Amino acid sequence: MQTTPHDAPLRRARRVIPAVLTAVLVACLLSWAGGSPAQAALGDGSVSDPNIAYVGRWDTGSDTAAVPGWTGAYLQAGFTGTTVKVKARDAVNFYAAIDGGPDTFYAGVRGTVNLTPRPLSGGTHTLRISYRSGDTVFQGLVLDPGARTTPANTPSGLVEFVGDSITAGALTDRLALDSYAWKTGERLGLRHTQIARSGYCLVAQSGCTGLSTQFFRTASTGTQGWDFSRYQANAVVINLGTNDIGHGVSGAAFQSAYTTFLRDLRTTYPNAHLFAVQTLKKRYVTETRAAVSARTGAGDSKVSYVDTTGWLTDGTDYEDGNGHPNEAGHTKFASRLAPVISARLTGTAAGSVAAAAPGQPGDPNIKFVGRWDTRSSGTAYTPYWAGAYYRVGFTGRTVKLKQRNTVDLWARIDDGPLTFYNDVKGTVNLTPSALPAGRHTLQVNYQVVAGSYHGDAVFQGLVLDGGATTFAPTGPTQLVEFVGDSITVGTTTSLNARTAYGWLIGERLGTEHTQIAQGGACLVATADGCVGLEQQFGRLNPNAATPDWDFSRYRATAVVINLGTNDVGHGVSSTQFQSAYTSLLRKVRAAYPQAWIFALETFRGRYVPQTEAAVKSAVAGGDSRVSFVDTTGWLGSGDLSDSVHPNDQGHRVIADRLAPIIAARIGN
Repeated sequence: MQTTPHDAPLRRARRVIPAVLTAVLVACLLSWAGGSPAQAALGDGSVSDPNIAYVGRWDTGSDTAAVPGWTGAYLQAGFTGTTVKVKARDAVNFYAAIDGGPDTFYAGVRGTVNLTPRPLSGGTHTLRISYRSGDTVFQGLVLDPGARTTPANTPSGLVEFVGDSITAGALTDRLALDSYAWKTGERLGLRHTQIARSGYCLVAQSGCTGLSTQFFRTASTGTQGWDFSRYQANAVVINLGTNDIGHGVSGAAFQSAYTTFLRDLRTTYPNAHLFAVQTLKKRYVTETRAAVSARTGAGDSKVSYVDTTGWLTDGTDYEDGNGHPNEAGHTKFASRLAPVISARLTGTAAGSVAAAAPGQPGDPNIKFVGRWDTRSSGTAYTPYWAGAYYRVGFTGRTVKLKQRNTVDLWARIDDGPLTFYNDVKGTVNLTPSALPAGRHTLQVNYQVVAGSYHGDAVFQGLVLDGGATTFAPTGPTQLVEFVGDSITVGTTTSLNARTAYGWLIGERLGTEHTQIAQGGACLVATADGCVGLEQQFGRLNPNAATPDWDFSRYRATAVVINLGTNDVGHGVSSTQFQSAYTSLLRKVRAAYPQAWIFALETFRGRYVPQTEAAVKSAVAGGDSRVSFVDTTGWLGSGDLSDSVHPNDQGHRVIADRLAPIIAARIGN
């Protein structure tokens, strides 16, 4: 067939149309599969990389920028290689945690931000980037050549918090990350979202944005609806009403809006448990209760009212007079709220914390203080450092302790006398004489595993009376961490860790306390086998290279370092010691951004100039919360059980001298 110039457009069309149809078909297939063309780049760290898990309400419609619409959003991913960077479009504040380590704060950064100024060891790592407030843009990760992302290991369960400035963490240092919502989600081991903004109401009136309608939007401002198929909450916590009263919302209008909101939430999350929290300022209490009653009367069995009376104390747990908790207040709020939620989520995707029976490992009412391994086994929790303990409240008249193998332990019930249990195992009866019926408290700590002692310090649960349960006991909000060797362990004293200066000071100051200490430890790891706490400070176990300790599990208010007594016997030079001490101070600061750090002169006066120089270096570098403590003359010969270790009296002398120094810095 002969063609003419007029046939050219037709020939071009025949070539173009199949190409267009092919592109459309590919796009449709990708859309049907839940992806987009950019998602084909699995593992590249781009915004659309499916290995990146976005938690919260993120706008991910762009291939180059992901934008969270509400406070407290975060993302998680695994990655290979030794470095990772994040791309930020404009100046932003965020926190990054690698391998479950501390949340490191990055203030006002932009462009490509290096999260690993010190390269990591080779292998696979985890990353979480948390945004403490809105108005931010994530533009992807930058990895080593040849490195890839790996799927994020995120919990399947999710709890959503709905509220105003209190839920957003307003006036705290870390905002969303200091709020009760974030802390409760972390404590439960669930993903968590904060659909909250300062100044918001339940009812839209007199210029106040009403969350009864804005909750269903993608962002805290705007009208775009959120696609609720992207996640389903297992629990929703509502804390609203504090601001409505200032905008003239009547009781009737509030109750009607709350009832409707609960109904709409049930439609949105058919299987979630809804918690209507009494506001801390006790506003619209009657109306909130009535809204819950209306829903339960309509047959909704998964709605609860939460009475917060007495949870926080005026003057100590608030930042101001307008109802904003301080960080300690948010922590107390979370400690009361988490058990309420977990009790309702038993048997759901909430995880081991929610599913644990009262008194068993995973029961959130049991407060484990120190570095406990609560993740390797769901049935046995193990402490790896000196001075770890746990506290719990329980009902009934008796309590027993399940121990795997032989161990020495101390137990105290209701602040009564301390009882020593020598070489016990199996089910240990802590109440041979039954208690009066009612609520009681229990504290237990184990003999330090060290030297010739090899007891099995493993918690396997409590045995309670039939029908009895546990409750979260009130406890301190501050924590002091003591880092050291056998002196800090309490070696040669009558009760070991309990009669060491660290334990004594914590009890005297009314704080929680930990003893990150091991007999024979050095600051510097040496070739002849001395455990170096400069390296092991960040570990769960002092005698293992992995895993790292998850510093998000508690935050120290103060850290006391007493190291150097043993290094001289292992040939550590002055230069090595000073360098390692400087490094340890940096690690402690990274773990606890707000803590006061006390560097003690060793009681034998070893490496004193080097310790002082490390402190001066930290201060010159901008760390104003580090102090050198001169201990010259604190101990006499009568205060020692040998030439090195203090006896009971010596530890009391140290506590007498050191406790006021710590108290002056932490306001205790």
